[in-house]
Amino acid sequence: MKHAIATLALLMAACATGAEPAGNGDAGEQLYAQHCLSCHQSDGFGVPNLQPAITGGAWVKGEVPALAMFVMTGGFNSAERKESESHNVMPAFRHLPDAELAAILTFIRRKFGDGASPVSEADVTAVRKTLPANP
Repeated sequence: MKHAIATLALLMAACATGAEPAGNGDAGEQLYAQHCLSCHQSDGFGVPNLQPAITGGAWVKGEVPALAMFVMTGGFNSAERKESESHNVMPAFRHLPDAELAAILTFIRRKFGDGASPVSEADVTAVRKTLPANP
C-alpha cells in the first residue's frame, strides 16, 4: 500500500508541474537532458558568457550532415578556435550510438531549429563513416 501511495504522489507531482513521469518522454528530449541540457539549457539559449545558444542557430537549422559532424567532433575542434575567455568547449559526442545521436539531433532541430527536418540513424551512420579513425 505504501508503494502505491508513493507512486500516486509522484504522478500527481509530475502532473502539477507539467512534467511527464520518467520514462514517458521523447527519447531525444531525455537524451538532450542527459548530455546537452547543462550547457545549452532547456530553452536552448545556453549560459551567458559560458555556453552558446543553439536556439535558431545556423548549425541547428542547416544541413543534417554538417550538424551531425559538428556534434560528433565537438564543434570541429572548438578548443583551438574558442573565441571567448571562458575556455569552455563542447566535447565530442562520437561515443554515442547513432540512434541516440539521431534522436538528440531530431529533438534539437524540432525544438530549437524552427521545426527543421528530423535526423535519421542512417544520416548519422553516413557521417560517422567520414570521421577520422582516431579523434
